[in-house]
Amino acid sequence: MRRQHDLHDLLTVAAAIVRAPAAYIALPDAARQSVAASYGPLPERLAVTAPAPVRPLVQEVLSPLNELAQAPWRYALQIRLPVPFSGTDGNGTLCFLTHGLLDPQAVSVRDGLEAVVRQIALVLTRSETCSIEETDALLLPGALPSRRRSKKVSPELPSIDALPGIGTFEIRFASRCISLSAEVMRLTGVSTAVQCPMDVFLRCMPVPDADLMLFADGSHDTIRFTETDFVIENLSDQTRSWVRRRAEIETDDRGMPWRMIGTLEDITRDRVATNRLSAMVVLGDALRRVTTSAEAYQAAAAALADALGVDRAGWALFELGDEKTFRIEQDWHGADLPDAAGIYQRADYRDALHVLEQGLLLSIRDARENIWLPCRKIDGDDLIRSQLLMPVLNQGRLTHCLYVQCCTPRDWTDQELAFMRAISDRAQAAAASLEARAHQQTMHQELAHRLKNTLALVQALANQSLRGVENREAVKAFEKRLVALGSAHDLLMRQAWQRGDLETLARDVLGRIAPLERFRLEGAAVSLGPNTATTLGLMLHELGTNAAKYGALSVEKGEVSLFWTIVTEDTRENLKLHWRETGGPAVIPPQSTGFGSRLLRAGFGHQGATEMHYLETGCEALFTIPLRQAQEN
Repeated sequence: MRRQHDLHDLLTVAAAIVRAPAAYIALPDAARQSVAASYGPLPERLAVTAPAPVRPLVQEVLSPLNELAQAPWRYALQIRLPVPFSGTDGNGTLCFLTHGLLDPQAVSVRDGLEAVVRQIALVLTRSETCSIEETDALLLPGALPSRRRSKKVSPELPSIDALPGIGTFEIRFASRCISLSAEVMRLTGVSTAVQCPMDVFLRCMPVPDADLMLFADGSHDTIRFTETDFVIENLSDQTRSWVRRRAEIETDDRGMPWRMIGTLEDITRDRVATNRLSAMVVLGDALRRVTTSAEAYQAAAAALADALGVDRAGWALFELGDEKTFRIEQDWHGADLPDAAGIYQRADYRDALHVLEQGLLLSIRDARENIWLPCRKIDGDDLIRSQLLMPVLNQGRLTHCLYVQCCTPRDWTDQELAFMRAISDRAQAAAASLEARAHQQTMHQELAHRLKNTLALVQALANQSLRGVENREAVKAFEKRLVALGSAHDLLMRQAWQRGDLETLARDVLGRIAPLERFRLEGAAVSLGPNTATTLGLMLHELGTNAAKYGALSVEKGEVSLFWTIVTEDTRENLKLHWRETGGPAVIPPQSTGFGSRLLRAGFGHQGATEMHYLETGCEALFTIPLRQAQEN
């Protein structure tokens, strides 16, 4: 590569002498001249039509029809000098392209250019003494081939440019230009590959690659990220692709950086797959937090908009009993689109609804009349051009519809259709779960209401049946036990008959006997199963009633403490409840055994344990039950 380095260095020096933004060396090739080396912004294929000049320095005004005089180059003059090239007939050409006239009488210009021309001639002459392999490697397309025949070489490996989806680029340090391969040209839509101006290439990058910019400007000669991903926007059709850039910097014989070479790999497919997987994960997290079916479908619409890159996404609701209209509560849309929320007539979308009611996904590549939503028109054209419509059916009836829309025609891929179905299935499953939960809650509330009515009916029957009983205290005790049983059932119904909180149950039962200020409740949070909660509610009612009649609650200064803890005994966790009365009269053990006494002594069954103590300071009771049994349903 030494010959290439030397030619580029000489062109750089020559351009600096005359302050020209671009320069090239053309060598004779049969009846024409071909570019052998170039510097600065130049077209991809530069045709040299004029022969080598005879005079030392020729300044020519470029014709307005000349490619170099047009955008983006806009050069005004070309300055040409002859370059001797031994071994052939005729000379080569050293040409500068400028925007203004050059002073040929300046000593620095004249002497400097003469020195550069001599060095170029020496470099070109030196190439004839190189080895066959080196000479063939150094010659550029269009340069004179060596007169010596190379020996037979083995077949070469395919070039990286031949690999689909991978292209190459090259940037000369401080040249403000980039050379692109054919594959990169396809990705970017840039029509100029050889010495493309960096400003043109930057239009392809919504977020510029700082490493490329700084190296092309000569501001920095290192690379921060040898590998990075960014978006490329095609200048021809405005489509966007994800590319992975890999690059490294080469140095010359003096160890100075002189060019950056690298590859651009199209990773759009992998990136799209990753984005869609990420959207599914985000949607899953969102669906775990939603509380209504509307929130579930809105989360699905947001996931579709993010993963498919559409201009609008939303969902429609078809209410039961309304055969004339449907509603769009909320949608996601770009800044240039109006909000689509509102009520729409089904008759305006009869053909589309006929397809959706059969459970079929409707894919429209380009529709100007049969569109899903009414859209405002701009200059007579429909704003929405392509769309996907995914119906959601419940027992054969259309209930919801997810949709995505674009303002440009779009060929929907099979992968996009599958993704739409997957998102719809997740949203539908989440909505169905929420609806089932709501239906179950309604059933529990209805059951609780009927249970309350049943207990009230039992209480009324007891009053009627026991009207003639002289022992009214027994009748009142029976009624209060019914109330305590109802409190336990109320707590369980609020927890969907799954578990009841111990402290909440104690507050509900004891609060009906005396103000809660008379009680001290303390213990860890413990949930109880339905059977344990019912039994404990009745036991607390008996203890509280006895305390109100004979114990601490029968006097003004008496108090009751209820403590509960979880302890490990013989590798088994037990729930212990301690009832203690203080500040009341001396307690006398009961002389007779009634229902309340039998209930307290039975405690929580044969697996539990009960200790009753009637002390002078007040009644104390200790109940023990295996925690696992207490929490069983």
